[in-house]
Amino acid sequence: MSNKAQPPVNPFAAQQQLLRERLHLLLSTLHPALRGDVKRAFEESGKLLFQSSNTVGAADSTMPVGSWPLLTLLIARHISPDIDSTIASYVAIATECFVCALDLLDDVEDEDQTPIIEELGTARALNISTTLLALAHQALLSLLQHGVDQALVLRLLGAIQEATLVATSGQHRDLLAEQRKASDLTREECIEIAAAKAGAIMRLACQLGAICAGAMDAECAEFAEMAELLGIAHQLDNDAHDLYYLLELADASPGIAGVKSVKTDLARGKKTLPVVIAASISRSLQENREPTDGEKQEHMQALREGIMTSWAISLLYRERANDRSQAISVRKSLAPELRLLLGFE
Repeated sequence: MSNKAQPPVNPFAAQQQLLRERLHLLLSTLHPALRGDVKRAFEESGKLLFQSSNTVGAADSTMPVGSWPLLTLLIARHISPDIDSTIASYVAIATECFVCALDLLDDVEDEDQTPIIEELGTARALNISTTLLALAHQALLSLLQHGVDQALVLRLLGAIQEATLVATSGQHRDLLAEQRKASDLTREECIEIAAAKAGAIMRLACQLGAICAGAMDAECAEFAEMAELLGIAHQLDNDAHDLYYLLELADASPGIAGVKSVKTDLARGKKTLPVVIAASISRSLQENREPTDGEKQEHMQALREGIMTSWAISLLYRERANDRSQAISVRKSLAPELRLLLGFE
């Protein structure tokens, strides 16, 4: 018998295949000149058509490819195990199109030179995002052809409309915050922005699954609350990791990067929670200026304290989300695959 470790089994393979087939059907309605660029958006890391070299099909070590539509699909099946796969998968694909559109818009607005923007350019990326938002609505409207009641389709469309307004409001607040001093923002504002952005998106992914499965309002609200808490936790964790990575680079190459590289990256003015917390400690961050030689140690220590505090707050929100999941499980236990996707395993 071979002693070689067996590759991990992908618990989401069947669902991913179903979703890919549904996505390709939706993309087939586009003009060929547009279809290739839109398909390219789904090939970005973590998206449904991302080509991974590992068996589990993950873009990283924790999340499977297409995690957003998987979340919608698995919640629908949790609530209604016999739900029509065609209906549930179209709703799940609407989630993937919506999230992919907002991700592209976020990259453009933050002036991030991601692979797809470098390859296609800003103008085409913006047109792709517009197409993706239209496809999200088209996926839901196609349910009418499969006998879904108009009232249910309108409810699903209403959920997307509400999430769009909340998420774009959060993004706008985030952009406006770039013009403010970090010391002028509060922790509460940072968390509110995180709730409006990442919280609203995860909330929508769970809501769509619950709504299409015929969940009552109270059950939809339970999943929505759990999802929003998780979204906030993910956003705070990502913000802390991003700043931690910059500080690690500064420590690794002080002669090339150092404090100045961290300050240069912050020059855009992104006011994430760890930066706002650090600004309450460091005078140079409060005044939005380069630290003097005597202030550099305090400056870097403040940033590290901001990171650690943000991680602690992130864990608190994750614990609250887990409490909500336990309350949901009182009626019916969440499947291991769903708990894994939610990050509770």
